[in-house]
Amino acid sequence: MVDGATDVVVVGGGVMGLTTAWQLAQRGVSVTVLEQARCAQAASRAALGALWPLPMARAGAMQQMHRKSLWGYAAFIQSLQAASEVHVEYQRRGKLELLNSPDAARTAEEQCAAANASWPKIDDKPVMELLTDQQTLQSEPALAHAPHGAHLCRWSGQVNVDQLLAALVSACHRSGVRMIEATRVDRLESDGDRIAAAHANGQRFLADKFVLCAGTGLPAIAAAHDLAPPVTPVKGQALLLRVQKEVIRHIVKSGMIFLVPWQDGRILVGSTTEPEAGFDLTNTADGIVFLINGATQIVPSLKTAVVERVWAGLRPTGPKHRPVMGRSPAFSNAFVCAGHFKIGIGLAPLSGTFMAELVTTGRTEPGMEAFAPQSLSE
Repeated sequence: MVDGATDVVVVGGGVMGLTTAWQLAQRGVSVTVLEQARCAQAASRAALGALWPLPMARAGAMQQMHRKSLWGYAAFIQSLQAASEVHVEYQRRGKLELLNSPDAARTAEEQCAAANASWPKIDDKPVMELLTDQQTLQSEPALAHAPHGAHLCRWSGQVNVDQLLAALVSACHRSGVRMIEATRVDRLESDGDRIAAAHANGQRFLADKFVLCAGTGLPAIAAAHDLAPPVTPVKGQALLLRVQKEVIRHIVKSGMIFLVPWQDGRILVGSTTEPEAGFDLTNTADGIVFLINGATQIVPSLKTAVVERVWAGLRPTGPKHRPVMGRSPAFSNAFVCAGHFKIGIGLAPLSGTFMAELVTTGRTEPGMEAFAPQSLSE
């Protein structure tokens, strides 16, 4: 059975697939999204929505792209809300990262100087600031201690992931994107140096171009072709606490644990990093105890918080924890956008724009060659 042809088939209905599809539709392209389960679920919905710039000490292409995406996040949310008519809660409340050693404090001081010299300003305040232990506890009295102080990043923010994904689904629908769920792509049909069709559920989906945003499902689709380097899952467990009143105002990070507070008393706690878990999505006693112990050591009053929900997600990651984005070396009309690991929600605005521009014009931004499938395969 042959499905009607479209300009672009996007395989995968997570945050990358939906953002790319919406951006393509904004450019007048007809788009069909094929999603094996339900759109806006899986790894995307498991994210906690914390948005903080990657450290200044790492100045590679990924760090620069991530920061650029975050600088434009407020404008992205405004545009998405207008297109979708769905409210998306986005706040830039800042992140306090507790410094657990003198070495960490010295590194943070260097980070602050570098960020303040080059990052966009916010309300004439330093975008990063080093706080003493006393200043840290004055800022967040619920903290247990801050022996070496903290550094405050005012560019850090947070987004309600459920609302963000609902808005992307709505924006796609309203832009004319055709979204077909419960449709797993079994294979890609090639014709010379081009993909002719995607086969799914006994149907052939025809298109001029194909964008593969299938996350951890990418290897199964790409296995028969040299489409992209491997994208592998990294399990992350998280939980949602609820308290009766706001106990912290900033995102607070200490080591691997971070707390994302909302004004209604919700506190998201993340997260474990379990590359050895494969595709296992179960929550474990070890993982939950690690998160609860970490949260209550940072904020002791959370011992009385209600555990409202626990979950796990599979973060898709490319080689060296880099995303894979660009034209496939195997086919002239196939493109890949996957493997964004822990920063997919933050990278989505720029990644979607980048992929839509590449698919429609062939142009790439400077530095994007670092994420090209052929570069990461070497």
